[in-house]
Amino acid sequence: MEEILIKKYENRRLYCVNTAKYVSISDISKMISEGKNIKVIEKTSGKDITKYVMMQVLLEERYEVMPEFFIKILIQSPTKILDQFFQGFFPWMFEYFLKMREGQMMNMPQFPNMVFGQQQFPFGGFNMPNIGSMPGINQSTPSSTQMDEILKRLAELEKKLK
Repeated sequence: MEEILIKKYENRRLYCVNTAKYVSISDISKMISEGKNIKVIEKTSGKDITKYVMMQVLLEERYEVMPEFFIKILIQSPTKILDQFFQGFFPWMFEYFLKMREGQMMNMPQFPNMVFGQQQFPFGGFNMPNIGSMPGINQSTPSSTQMDEILKRLAELEKKLK
């Protein structure tokens, strides 16, 4: 698949080398939605900022996807915890979600305490068997007792933020 190269200039303008035109975040969103492979670099430094621009697309085009309390938790969480979440738990959970969406999980247990569309702590109530087999989760992962304490403290912090 052809890679679409976009250069970001100091004035924040985005220039698509392939089409020799300036593009907007909406244009980039459309390219990604069409399955095109993009690469965005800073013109002056040559630094690859594709992930940054894709996050900008997500936040500008679909900001309602993530609830505000979840974004606050992400900002407040230590990097090590976020790394474990996004490299270990998140891919496993997203795979579960995709299978559920595709109707392939008829005999799998559901998460009884997970509430969608309400502001409930997103990880409460998960009863995941064999968590140690998930990719990215290592021996330093907190025990369920430690995790309960962490969840309790996060819930208290969340109440203070409101």
